Amino acid sequence: MLLLDQDAAFTPDQVSELEAALARLRTLSLPPAVVGPRPQAAPGAKAPAYPRRPEIPDYGSLVPVEFLATSGSLVDLEAYARIGPFRSDFFIDGVDLEWCFRAWARGYGCWMEAGTALPHRVGAGVIRSTLFGIEMPRQPLFRMTAYLRNSVYAWRLAHVPRRWKVRQAAYLPLQALLTWADSGYRPRVLAQLAGAVLDGLRGRLGRPKGLPGEPS
Repeated sequence: MLLLDQDAAFTPDQVSELEAALARLRTLSLPPAVVGPRPQAAPGAKAPAYPRRPEIPDYGSLVPVEFLATSGSLVDLEAYARIGPFRSDFFIDGVDLEWCFRAWARGYGCWMEAGTALPHRVGAGVIRSTLFGIEMPRQPLFRMTAYLRNSVYAWRLAHVPRRWKVRQAAYLPLQALLTWADSGYRPRVLAQLAGAVLDGLRGRLGRPKGLPGEPS
């Protein structure tokens, strides 16, 4: 099953390339769950980064990764049936990350085909900090709050590796600070970001507040 959305500019040739990659991966002792193209930044946007999965060697042009974006991914349906569906209570942000960590925990691999690239647009522009040396996509506030909430909630999930939880514990406060600064330090934005963290700690998931067309 090939998953695509409006953020990805996919070509028919890439479908064939991913199908061939999935066929190669099925020869390994570690069954594949998903394979996707190497992310490439669209003009004026920041591409997602896929951390390498430690202790798993490359397989030619195929790189084992902790997770990859849903858009542009070719999912093995047999593996999907065993791993389970994406979490609907995450609503949108982090569903791919949680699912891939779940796949690894259940004995399946997630792979990036480095031989083909997919221009990918995340958010509307980029927020940069020269002080901290980081950059992040500029997302609508409801997306950022869902991301914060789900990331904090994921700390309680046993299949999410401790190394990722430690990394997020350091990175999430910086992302929240940059989002608040980008808003002009508006108190309402800070309150919503703090509320999202609290929702994650309390396990209050589902549809995030402030969706377009709904009261925030």
